[in-house]
Amino acid sequence: MAPPPDCYYCTKHRTGEDPPPGGWLVADEDWLVGHGPVSMSLPGTLRIESRRHFTDFADMTDAEAASVGLLLARLYRAVRPVTGAERIHLLATMDYQPHFHAWLYPRAADEPRRGTAFLDCGFECSGAAAETAAAAIRSHLAPTTREGRS
Repeated sequence: MAPPPDCYYCTKHRTGEDPPPGGWLVADEDWLVGHGPVSMSLPGTLRIESRRHFTDFADMTDAEAASVGLLLARLYRAVRPVTGAERIHLLATMDYQPHFHAWLYPRAADEPRRGTAFLDCGFECSGAAAETAAAAIRSHLAPTTREGRS
């Protein structure tokens, strides 16, 4: 699928514009992962962006589908100890930007809202908090071996 000329994600990947707070945590052949924008994130929220332009899981190659599962496991293992999250919510809608991207939102045990009520409450954090969380998550990301295990 050829990307539309106005695709936000394709443009930012091509130009390097709008980098995530703290820089990219993962930059491999299929995925870019960074802390979410401060205007819509808790500290430790991550955004996973596909390098290739496609819209959803059905459009993934088999290799991308396999790699995203391994990537999610690595990210959950890194986010949980940094944020103390009881749960990490995975959200992918592509309603506003039709390019595959998914969000990981950490939810603390003492957060009274659950499920969609939690995801619907609106988030924001400071740039310093996002950068601190990104650095801590980076230090917890285990390198992946050629077999895909860390």
